[in-house]
Amino acid sequence: MPNALYPPLKPRSFGELLDAVLQIFRLSLLKCLPYATLAIIAAQLSALYYLSRGRLPVLDSNDPIGVALYGVGSLIAVILWMALLLRQSCIASGRPVSGSAQLLDTLKRAPAIAAIALLAGAAVAVFLLPALALAPRYRTAGMAVLLAPAIYVGIALSLALPALVLARKGVLASLAYSFRLVRGNWWRVAMIYVVGLAVIWTLCVLVATIAAVAMSDNGPDDAAITRAITAAAVLAVLAVGLTFYSALTLALFGDLEVRRMSRAE
Repeated sequence: MPNALYPPLKPRSFGELLDAVLQIFRLSLLKCLPYATLAIIAAQLSALYYLSRGRLPVLDSNDPIGVALYGVGSLIAVILWMALLLRQSCIASGRPVSGSAQLLDTLKRAPAIAAIALLAGAAVAVFLLPALALAPRYRTAGMAVLLAPAIYVGIALSLALPALVLARKGVLASLAYSFRLVRGNWWRVAMIYVVGLAVIWTLCVLVATIAAVAMSDNGPDDAAITRAITAAAVLAVLAVGLTFYSALTLALFGDLEVRRMSRAE
């Protein structure tokens, strides 16, 4: 690949960045879709557990098995996402992609991945927890006020995991590195995330609409088959969406690194 998509040679405009995202997504989709599919399935472990017991797939804090499956499934999903990100970085940079090398590399960093996820989550939660101490009638208003700093910190730390696996930083260094990359580019990063989520949301709505039409056209005897097909379609869309979001993260991370180096010169 003569013109590597990652890392970029110079800072990209908003349009150039989105174009790079689409190119990375197109080149990596088929090779990364298995990891994305497994990540989506892992994230649903607790929901599958509740469904197998005839319950609604909603997390129950009083069910230790469901909570444990939620935690384990979430960690597995994040590990697979990081392996997917590493795989995409190889494809985007023109380096060879070899079997499960990226997965094994990511598994070695599983404790660090879990630590970053917990620390970043705690950093966001610390802004929201005070609202729970308010009287019920003020809680919603308090949550709305505290949501702004929580979102700011969440976006500022959103590149900590990529920093861990792509830049080979330590746990605390990854959190600090993410904050430094986003500083001065917060609104740009936020807008890119909004565009990415809008694309994924549009895909989900489209599939849901098609599924609703299909279920309305079929009779009761076909309901089970229709639900199975719909579930498979939603799984496929979410896997494609995760691959797209990963491509967006990779392109954004590379662009912010180049911008930071440009400022330092």
